[in-house]
Amino acid sequence: MDIQVAENLKKLREEHSLTQEAVAESLGVTAIVIYMWEAGRLPIEYKTLVRIAEFYDVPVETILGTKTEEPAKPDTKSEKITFYCKVCGGDLVYDFDAGTSKCANCGNKWAIAELYPKYKRVIATISKANKILNSKPVLASADEAKLLFDQAISECNRYNDSVSCELVKICTEGQEKAEQLEIYCRGKHFFDNKAYKSALKELEKVRGFRDADDMIKRCKRRN
Repeated sequence: MDIQVAENLKKLREEHSLTQEAVAESLGVTAIVIYMWEAGRLPIEYKTLVRIAEFYDVPVETILGTKTEEPAKPDTKSEKITFYCKVCGGDLVYDFDAGTSKCANCGNKWAIAELYPKYKRVIATISKANKILNSKPVLASADEAKLLFDQAISECNRYNDSVSCELVKICTEGQEKAEQLEIYCRGKHFFDNKAYKSALKELEKVRGFRDADDMIKRCKRRN
């Protein structure tokens, strides 16, 4: 193997603070194979280099050590986040809210952070924000969730790839849910204080959210 490729493989692994064992598990090979690749003692197929590039979320040219023109921005409408199941090679389906990926073929699951190490903190932030949204319905929860989604978006904006686009989309949807929670909380406050006209005005904006529909019916009966 080209010694430059071997050095780049080791450099990428160390930049992501991963052990040879962790990389081996994610790629579906043994740790000794990773060692041999990084030592330049074992040939590596191009399609395997592509998989490794996807794992580290870098162009394959980065591993090959070749210069390329500045990459064009990804077409998020057609580009699909792909990484293959290390058990059967099937396509993975992502649940960014839960922070997990599932093989569409065999059903095995992995943490997305294992596949995309640099997004570990972002995914944890999104998961925390969603847990807050599903907790007790209070204005403070809505505000905290918004802040967390903002933080996640800011970090995603440092990158220019399909994964960051997916995560920003999820954060934007989360912010919309936080807005709904905020409106719901105002409506519930009015409802609990028997200000049914004001409650109805707010709750009408979030029909279908939690028990808003039930409170709407009760408000109308009292008006």
